Amino acid sequence: MNSILIQTDFDNTITEGNVSELIHDEFGPENWPEIYEKYKKGLITVEESNIYSFRYLNTKKIDLDNFVKKNVKFRDGFLEFYKYVMNNNLDFKIVSSGVDFYIYAALSVLGIDPNTVEILSGKSVFNSKGIKIKYFDTQNNKINSKFKDTHTQYHRKIYSEIIYFGDSHTDLYSSKICDVVFATDKLQNYYKKNKLPHFSFDNYYDVIQIFKDKKLAETTIP
Repeated sequence: MNSILIQTDFDNTITEGNVSELIHDEFGPENWPEIYEKYKKGLITVEESNIYSFRYLNTKKIDLDNFVKKNVKFRDGFLEFYKYVMNNNLDFKIVSSGVDFYIYAALSVLGIDPNTVEILSGKSVFNSKGIKIKYFDTQNNKINSKFKDTHTQYHRKIYSEIIYFGDSHTDLYSSKICDVVFATDKLQNYYKKNKLPHFSFDNYYDVIQIFKDKKLAETTIP
């Protein structure tokens, strides 16, 4: 069994704000507000919201990539934290209900080659009408819900310790089955309200300090 995994969400966890929402606010489609409202009301899953909203977002990939590179904002210190993780030889995976193309474009802004990072997210195929998004489980079966949970359950079987980073209710189940939780935004509010053990964060300089103080880069599980 592997020792430590750093598993992190992407939107509003690594970044400030949601990149997918930025894209939709700028490029549509026309029914984006309707789809977003259904998602907020819990009528559709986050995966379905991306499948439906990107389906007719008919914009060239190069234009979307350029928009992301120009507008994405990372939480302070993320690049330094990523280098810290790499220097400590820890496994690092981005597990996101977001979509691969904009995660790749965003990471490239920091000089991180996305092909060197394990990224588990929605897979995109650009076509003449828009972008087809598909989500797969660990057995390569197509799924439309609980994407993060499925992959976290798998990681739970192969890692002795998982340190989880997340920001919203879509991180709730996954975070609860991990050993250490770093929470921001709505996830942080939930953990505070329910008095659950976690580390709150809004930048990664603080995260690095916590890692050093608590010796989190060293496995605590025999």
